[in-house]
Amino acid sequence: MSPIRTSKPTGDQAGSREPRFTLPGDDRLIAESVATVIAALEADIIAGRILPRNRLIEDHLMEDYGAKRHVVRAALEELERLGVVVKPRYRGAELRRFDQVEIDRLYDMREVLHRAAVARISVPSADALKPILHWLEAHASASREGDLVAIHRTNMMFHDAFFALCDNPFLVSSIRQHDWLSFPIRAYGVANADALAQACVEHRALVTLLTEGRMEELETLTIAHMARARRIYEEKFLARTASHPK
Repeated sequence: MSPIRTSKPTGDQAGSREPRFTLPGDDRLIAESVATVIAALEADIIAGRILPRNRLIEDHLMEDYGAKRHVVRAALEELERLGVVVKPRYRGAELRRFDQVEIDRLYDMREVLHRAAVARISVPSADALKPILHWLEAHASASREGDLVAIHRTNMMFHDAFFALCDNPFLVSSIRQHDWLSFPIRAYGVANADALAQACVEHRALVTLLTEGRMEELETLTIAHMARARRIYEEKFLARTASHPK
C-alpha cells in the first residue's frame, strides 16, 4: 500500500505522475504503516465487518492488522479527524452512526456543495477531461476486480477530478471533506453489487452530460447519484429502529 498523501504532487512531480489518493488536511505524508491500517479499516467498514457503533479496540486492531499500538492509534486519529470515527465519553473509539436527522442535514449540505460546483463548471477541453476519463476507467477496472478499497478510492478520485472543473479549490475541498464524513453511509454502496453497477453507469452518464453541455441534467444526476447508498444505509440501520422504537 502506497503512502497516503494529503496533497497532490506539484511541480515536476505533478507532470510525471498521476495524482495519488489523498486525505483532506495539511500538506504532509502519512506513514506507510498508518496508511496500511487506514486501508484495512476502510475494507472492513465497506465489507460490513465493522458496523456503526462497533467499538474499535486498539488491542484487537493490533492483532487483526499486525500493527503496533502507535500505528493503530494514529490511523484512528486520522479517521476521527475525518469524522468517520468518533469517541463518545467513556466508550472509546467507534465507527460513527448517523440518525435520520443527521443524515438529512449531511446530505442537504452535500447537495448544496454539489449544486454550487456544477453551477461553476463549463464544458471542458480535451486536456481538462483526461483526469476524469482516467479515474472513470480506473474505477470501472477496480469494480470488475472487486477490490473494495480501490473501488472506494478511485470513486473519490473520479469525483475529485470532476468537481475540480469548478476551478474553486475551497469548494472541492469541502466536497471531499463531506464525502469522507459520509463514508460510513457511502460504504454500503461500494459493497452492494447493484449499487456499484448503477454507479458505474452513472459515472459514464455524468461524463456524457458534461461533454454535451447538458448542465441542468448534469446537476440533477449529480444529486441523484448520492441517493442509492443513503437508501441502503437507512433501510439497514434506521428502518429497524423506526419499527422498534425504544
